[in-house]
Amino acid sequence: MNSRERLSPTDRPHVAASDPYLDYGPALPERYGILTLRALVRDPRSVFAYWEWPDSEKTSAWAVRLRDVATGAATVATLDRAAGASGAFYFEATPERDYEVDLGWTSGDVFVVVRTSNRIRTPREGPATEIDPEWVPVEGEADVWTSLSGPAARQWLKGGGYRRAGPSHE
Repeated sequence: MNSRERLSPTDRPHVAASDPYLDYGPALPERYGILTLRALVRDPRSVFAYWEWPDSEKTSAWAVRLRDVATGAATVATLDRAAGASGAFYFEATPERDYEVDLGWTSGDVFVVVRTSNRIRTPREGPATEIDPEWVPVEGEADVWTSLSGPAARQWLKGGGYRRAGPSHE
């Protein structure tokens, strides 16, 4: 039920008239009219950005850019007119990197920034390789860990990464 379909107790015969009336409030607006840009990490290899751009009536091509903070390398996506005012975009990313998303327009090779997003950091792609001595895996857990983490973990295990030690195994 949305907020436009308000029901009073008398509109609901299965609910007693003494039950409290539930007010769903006004409908949420489609847009707030505030220049907004947010970046979110989806996983180690992708970043999601969403925005609202109330004054997007520029004649230049609108664009959104994912920028690596450390290297300055950038991926630019040109937007169509419908996506310029509000929208969302997924970018391919690299694990363990800091990124910012820029919203603006392009004119030739020039990117004019209107708004920059929050800074985000993509996580590493695999599980942690350090093991707390108090939480050393027991027999059988090493096989599960190896199956989930790929060749680097198998090489690490060959080198004796798991050792039965610590207070939990004494």
